[in-house]
Amino acid sequence: MTIGGIAALIAALAFLLLVIFLCVTLVRVVKVLDGVSENLEKVTGNIDQLSRQTDELLTTVNERLNQVEPVFQAAADLGTTVSDVNNGTRATIENIKNRVELFTKTSVLGIAADRISKYFAKRKDKKAVKAVNKNG
Repeated sequence: MTIGGIAALIAALAFLLLVIFLCVTLVRVVKVLDGVSENLEKVTGNIDQLSRQTDELLTTVNERLNQVEPVFQAAADLGTTVSDVNNGTRATIENIKNRVELFTKTSVLGIAADRISKYFAKRKDKKAVKAVNKNG
């Protein structure tokens, strides 16, 4: 065998090894892709099931919210009513307070005017008695 024949034989062997290595690698890649495909089918099935359960849960939650919504509306209405009652009570108390203050002021002025008039009436009576005593 010549050197060219030996070189061709080495090249052929190297090419054969390369082809065998590529075939083994491709077989492994095919097995991995089959496993990925199976897992993807399982995940897809789980996602479909989860999606159905989520839809059912959402429907149930919406139904419950529709049942509870009137309760919250009633509570809000009650809060508004209580606030209105508080405002009315405050206004009434303020009105009563103002009237009591006005009555107190009026009473104090009335008492003072009564005492002043009695004081002047006594002085007038004393002057009249002195005048009668002088004349008489």
